[in-house]
Amino acid sequence: MAILEAVPGITVTVRINGVDCLEYDDPNVPEQQPSRPTSSKYIESLDNTEFTLCLSINKDYDWNYKGHCLVFTVRADSTWIQTHLIHKTHLTNGYFESVIKGKPTFCNKTKSWFNHALKFSEVKVVEGVTKARMEKDQQVAKNLGLVEVKVERHIYVEKDHSYCGDMSRSVSSFELAEKSLKGRSISHGTILTPGTKIPRPDFAQTKRLPGDDGPIAIFQFRYRSKKALQQELIIPRTPPGSPSLDGLSTAEINRLAKERLEEINARKQLVKKEPTSIKREVSEVYDRTDGTSARPAKTRRLTSEVIDLTDD
Repeated sequence: MAILEAVPGITVTVRINGVDCLEYDDPNVPEQQPSRPTSSKYIESLDNTEFTLCLSINKDYDWNYKGHCLVFTVRADSTWIQTHLIHKTHLTNGYFESVIKGKPTFCNKTKSWFNHALKFSEVKVVEGVTKARMEKDQQVAKNLGLVEVKVERHIYVEKDHSYCGDMSRSVSSFELAEKSLKGRSISHGTILTPGTKIPRPDFAQTKRLPGDDGPIAIFQFRYRSKKALQQELIIPRTPPGSPSLDGLSTAEINRLAKERLEEINARKQLVKKEPTSIKREVSEVYDRTDGTSARPAKTRRLTSEVIDLTDD
């Protein structure tokens, strides 16, 4: 759970299958603090796996300033995903949580709205590309592997009934020239699923709070595969000779599992053949404060900017 001491009460997390991703500190955070309070974490990305973002506000956040609301702008690989607005009135018992499940888009052909879930997609490396392809891949690669949420204070103006949303879609896969990565351990990018039909989201017009010149908080999540996290020394490498299923085929894993099961069953049969005996033991519990012994315990028998107002 990414939090910022400079802006208490606001948290952002990335979730897979509804579970918060384990976060690792960014070892490359500059000594000089950025101009905006920034949280930078690493998380593990799983190939072909959908993820969501959870935005939450609790009673520790200070709303007592010019009646503002909070605007969360979510981007993945620099691509706009969604902008979400939270009012103080959304909180119940001092808490509110909203889950960003994807990017809403409008289809002109069907005149319908769709939500496209966010999914980690493996980056495949290719060789022998042209110079023009190399330059294009470099532009794509420099933005990959980062989910960013910026939080701003705004003043609510009015609902917007005419906005048709951002109809752009991200790429469906990633094939990049090896040199375009420049030695970085980029393992995944974010793609959008085909999408499911949804009701038209609510939108609103807002304006930045007078006196503010940008976000009050920035949350960054750099996502990598387990192997890439090890290469960047974010997590320890697996010691040589340690048991691991990495790199084994499904057939090999099944064979090992079968052998282990047969070994367990054989041990159970051996235990059944051995005579059993029950030994009753009575132990004393000592209080080390005065050196006297307690009474023996009795034995017991045990039995078994354009803002999406949708509350996700």
